[in-house]
Amino acid sequence: MLPIALIGIVLGFRHAFEPDHLAAVSTLASRPGRSSLWSVARLGLAWGVGHTVTVGAIALLVVALGVRLPADLWPAAELTVAGLLVLLGGSVVWRYARGRWHMHLHAHEADPHFHLHSHERDAGHAHGHARADARRSLGFGIAHGLAGSGAIAVLLVAAAPSAGLRLAYFAAFGAGTIVGMLAVTLALGSLVRVASAKGARWATALHLGSACVSVLAGVVLAQRVLFGG
Repeated sequence: MLPIALIGIVLGFRHAFEPDHLAAVSTLASRPGRSSLWSVARLGLAWGVGHTVTVGAIALLVVALGVRLPADLWPAAELTVAGLLVLLGGSVVWRYARGRWHMHLHAHEADPHFHLHSHERDAGHAHGHARADARRSLGFGIAHGLAGSGAIAVLLVAAAPSAGLRLAYFAAFGAGTIVGMLAVTLALGSLVRVASAKGARWATALHLGSACVSVLAGVVLAQRVLFGG
């Protein structure tokens, strides 16, 4: 059981670093104005939990109940993920281009930092975004659990020779995935803090750059599914 668990942790950790997974979280995690690394870490935890729950549900259907899922489910799920990546990144670029988002310098408990604001609906400076971003990250995790990479994870779970080993592998794979994405978001959060310390221009460039990468990743993923590229 120990070797199976170690393999699951390693593969789950690596799984978190797939390009479309990184793109899904980077735009949210690179948003300036988070007062602590914990607010960024929540995004990684939410994505990992969503992904693990979906893969677990599919594994239960396929491995335990013997349900045969339609073959076109996986490409449809990947196209959905591709569309979400383009929508997430494109909406950020659009809001900056329209001038609906801009940054202000705030001081909270003698710790000045930049906040990203939207004045689309009111002229105030409220900036409570962390909870909404965590829900989006959870949604991306759920969607990625349905995509092709999630299907591969289910096959790996099914390859274990006994029910106990399957459970051990799935638990280790899920834990490795969550830890991997947690590491990704913490690294991005640290990078955002460094960029914000240099000024609003650097923080904006990082956020916009992440949004453009999200759009590009979505386009590449869609092209791969539709044309086999």
